Amino acid sequence: GNLIAYAGTRILKIDKDTGAVLYEGTMAGTSSFAINNSTYAEGMILVGLSNGRIQAFNADTLESLWLYTDPLGGQPNCPITVSDGYAYTGFWNSEIKNASFVCISLTDEDPGEAKEAKAPTWRYVQKGGFYWAGAYACDDFVIVGTDDGDAQCSYLYLLDPLTGKVLDFKSGFDSDIRSTICYDSVTKAYYFTSKGGTFYRAKVEAQNGSYAITACDGLKLDNGSDDPALPPMSTSTPVVYNSRAYIGVSGTGQFTQYSGHNITVIDLENWEIAYKVPTQGYPQTSGLLTTAYEQENGYVYVYFFDNYTPGTLRVLRDKPGQTAVDYRTKESFSGQSYYTPYAVFTPYDKQ
Repeated sequence: GNLIAYAGTRILKIDKDTGAVLYEGTMAGTSSFAINNSTYAEGMILVGLSNGRIQAFNADTLESLWLYTDPLGGQPNCPITVSDGYAYTGFWNSEIKNASFVCISLTDEDPGEAKEAKAPTWRYVQKGGFYWAGAYACDDFVIVGTDDGDAQCSYLYLLDPLTGKVLDFKSGFDSDIRSTICYDSVTKAYYFTSKGGTFYRAKVEAQNGSYAITACDGLKLDNGSDDPALPPMSTSTPVVYNSRAYIGVSGTGQFTQYSGHNITVIDLENWEIAYKVPTQGYPQTSGLLTTAYEQENGYVYVYFFDNYTPGTLRVLRDKPGQTAVDYRTKESFSGQSYYTPYAVFTPYDKQ
């Protein structure tokens, strides 16, 4: 029932009902350009920090437990994925520099040392690095995407979770992969997006005592332009439910309002765009889906934010077979009307 927040180099546990600070800890640095929440696992809070660091805190007291510092440094832009006692995450330096993807054991080997120098279980170094590229991890493999670097070639890697050995990979994607890899147990496929404007699907299967990426195909997204220089890029991790995927797509101008930004609904069974709905700003983050009303009316509700001042919170109401938005708000700009997903809240004045 509590919240974890950062303020400079302070990490705080806050009572969600009263706002009172219950515990406070000290981080080894700021959270840099991470724009990621902390990760909870096995009684620990894991936080990405500037200069390629991950710090672990006791989840109850916020006392520091250990600190990992990557030799290549970098921005801690990627979410931290935890599986079976290990944390997986990547760092980013620039399009032309190397950066690490690491596996770190959660074990606190020296409980008496608050900032013990944590050694990685393994590291995988990639030119161009990892930016908003969250991994999917399980007992058999870790699957993660990369930036395309100066060679303009991004990769989808399948790595051994305990050694970091490359089990398989695919390349030739149209730009940076800056979304988390999402697995859907119904379609038994992995989904992700690219800045080049494609929604991708991959399959992974056991093969010759190991694992391989056995299929990978893409569905081109749409922002109203056929100009390759203005792609319908997406850094939105797909939300998948009922064989439907929900993602945010950029317009022709990333920070230009009503320039083709939209929320896209994808019919996974037919492998096609079911429909798309315009928004004022780019819904650059991932959606949050609730099934709370599904038994009542058959609909799920998916919430997105516009990455455009002031930052409207929108909700898309959808169900299988739907081909158009039916819960909407009329908005106007430069003499033109737009029917957007329903605007739940738009901050104003001092908000």
